[in-house]
Amino acid sequence: MDILSTLNFTLAVGGLALAAVTVVLYLDYFLWQGKYFTTRVKKAAWPVIMAVTIGSVAMSLLYSEYFGFIPCSLCWLQRIALYPQALLSVLAFKQNDNRHFPVYGIWMSIFGLVVALYQYVEQMWPKEATTGGIIPCLLDSVGADCADKVIDEFGFMTFPLLSAITFAFLIIVYLYMLRSPRNGV
Repeated sequence: MDILSTLNFTLAVGGLALAAVTVVLYLDYFLWQGKYFTTRVKKAAWPVIMAVTIGSVAMSLLYSEYFGFIPCSLCWLQRIALYPQALLSVLAFKQNDNRHFPVYGIWMSIFGLVVALYQYVEQMWPKEATTGGIIPCLLDSVGADCADKVIDEFGFMTFPLLSAITFAFLIIVYLYMLRSPRNGV
């Protein structure tokens, strides 16, 4: 197995694990009002957010700059939602900003999540059945087609799905950061 297929498989397995953690955190936050994980997540929030955002930026740059995959226009929109979070998380951590940064992070992540889910649906939908989406893929002579799959593991795990899982995970971590210990909100 070459390095790219090994990396694709590793990212897919990691994405599945992150999806499982994300589902558990959403259940705890909304169903059980943070009864089980609030303290742990709040304690680990800053290193986790920095690791996830910086790691995601590094992976996207590795695929585009080292492996030569040209990001499509929808991928660029997801990068626009992610890249600032990597830098701002470090700055917000240094300023101990547990109040404002999570709000901005939630909104950037919601934007990235919506774009990622749209691209995922576009990738999984048969090309013969579509004539173009609501959001056009700005395909030009050097661009990439938004429906092309750079990663295609297990028949469903693609880059947009990994991106959507990452954004959903970031949203729940930000929500935990904003949760008041007094009133559970």
